[in-house]
Amino acid sequence: MSPEYSRLPSNTGRFRHRKWYSRKIVSPLTVAVVLGGICSILVLVFFGLGRRQDEPPSRPPDTGASAPPKSAPAPTGPRTPIEQLFDRQSTTFEQAVSRYVLRTGRQPPRNYDKWYNYAKERQCLIDEYDQIHRDFEPFYQLAKKDPKFFGKMVRRGIELAIKDNIGIRTFDVTNKIVKSTDGHSSSYDGGWMFLLQNLSASLPDMNLVFNHRDEPRVAFDARVPNTAGGALTVDDAAPFRNQPAPTSKFYTDEKHCLVPNAPNGFLTYANDANSFLLYSASADFTTDLYPVLSQTKIYPCFADILFPSEFHYERAGNSPKYAYPDNVLWEDKKSLLYWRGQSTGGWISGDNYHSFPRFKLLDIARNHSSLLDVAITAFYEHFCQADHGCTDAAHIKAEYAITPHNEPREDVYKYKYVFDVDGNSFSGRYLGLLKSGSLVFKSTVWAEYFDAWLQPYVHYVPVRPDLSDLVERVEWARGNDREARRIQRAGKEFVERVVTDAQNDCYFLLVLLEWARLQSGRI
Repeated sequence: MSPEYSRLPSNTGRFRHRKWYSRKIVSPLTVAVVLGGICSILVLVFFGLGRRQDEPPSRPPDTGASAPPKSAPAPTGPRTPIEQLFDRQSTTFEQAVSRYVLRTGRQPPRNYDKWYNYAKERQCLIDEYDQIHRDFEPFYQLAKKDPKFFGKMVRRGIELAIKDNIGIRTFDVTNKIVKSTDGHSSSYDGGWMFLLQNLSASLPDMNLVFNHRDEPRVAFDARVPNTAGGALTVDDAAPFRNQPAPTSKFYTDEKHCLVPNAPNGFLTYANDANSFLLYSASADFTTDLYPVLSQTKIYPCFADILFPSEFHYERAGNSPKYAYPDNVLWEDKKSLLYWRGQSTGGWISGDNYHSFPRFKLLDIARNHSSLLDVAITAFYEHFCQADHGCTDAAHIKAEYAITPHNEPREDVYKYKYVFDVDGNSFSGRYLGLLKSGSLVFKSTVWAEYFDAWLQPYVHYVPVRPDLSDLVERVEWARGNDREARRIQRAGKEFVERVVTDAQNDCYFLLVLLEWARLQSGRI
């Protein structure tokens, strides 16, 4: 609001010609009333009580302090949750350092001042990086015993990647110059190179190990008691080459890889309802604690270090995009759950595909067509091979009425509800779906870097990995349209204002600074 709008009329002009007396004799009571009115008006004028409470003064008092920047006006009413999130971020470098120390017990890494300025300029979050601290904490604890451990494991990873194509890409940053070092390639190379070059001005020298598979690679649980000593002993005979077939027995025997199906109540596991855990499309993991940057992981089964992937960047070619914005009013959308996708998930062996989430979704829809509009638009032939136990692809395609076809991504606008469900790994669609204008129902066992920010029942509706509560969740949304709409709006606003490309850059830059400090051995 402009100062001109909030300025009160001058009392000198407003009352200058009004006569406050008469030639007639005025009673004392009348005089008292008139004088009282004048005093009240003067109080209102000089102390601003007549001003609307949500209007700023036309000219702030001179307190000797700098005026707040235009991008951060003083609060004028109830703050939204997103505004409250930004309000509680550190406002000075000293405060950011203090909070970093409180959260981690150590000083920030080298170039943290550059990171702070970078984050402030881009209006990023300053303090909300607990996921980074969790990912690096095992390495910091090991550094107390062997400060060179992280660097040694980075070099081992690079040597393995140079020797053989194991789904690992390596990069070198020296004097702000970035180059790849392993001699291989991946579909992510261009994006990663662009990102590293974009951040290189703030980076110390370092060597980096990226996982270019969609699945995580470091099957190590730092939460197992007395495991720290064993982590320093490198004994995996086939690092990044372990691929049990099927993978179900390995992940069941490794108790830290048992995935709860629900957060509360008696414990049941979702391992038999997830295609990756049943028969991974791509395993190739190591059981040693290597530093590896990955797009996703299952916690605590895997110890990969999370970073924003190309699926999380609006500017990246791999991120889901819409040709035009949502053009259907909420009240005109169908009260159905929409999903389209391929048959990805894992290796098909016998009838195990009935347990894969995407096939199970279609099975549920058979009896609930009034709630779910779902279809598999392509059968992924690669994962139906005789040597893995899949001998009749035609039967599967007929069973689920799979006919290859494409549907415009913008079809989601026609529906109030949209589903995000796992494939070989995380779907990569999540952020795009949150922006779509539909309420997102999400079923996953995978962690992404922003999980602590996007909250269930606030920004999306969670669904169990085995999909056992999907129908009742959709029925709830149909019966509670106003609340469903509120969640949809909150999720859309959050990803558009918080999980931005700039925020992704800020997150990844802090990951790289933590990596560089550990690799240097100067903790």
